[in-house]
Amino acid sequence: MANLDRQAMRAAAQRIQRLSDEHWWALDPSCRLMENDAWVGPTGARFDAQVHADQRELRDMLAQAVHNANQKLASLQETP
Repeated sequence: MANLDRQAMRAAAQRIQRLSDEHWWALDPSCRLMENDAWVGPTGARFDAQVHADQRELRDMLAQAVHNANQKLASLQETP
């Protein structure tokens, strides 16, 4: 039964990593446009700050999800 738990967790960790890889760059086009002054003025500056903050938050959450999954997988492998 423990082997099934490890296999399920390994599959989940791999899926989480794939999803992270797929979505890591999700806000890059918007960030790049803002860096090229696609939208200027006070509203543009607020949007620029927000989209970059959202990108950092998304990447932090994805990195944390991958880390947590790998940590859980490692803990399952330590038990006999």
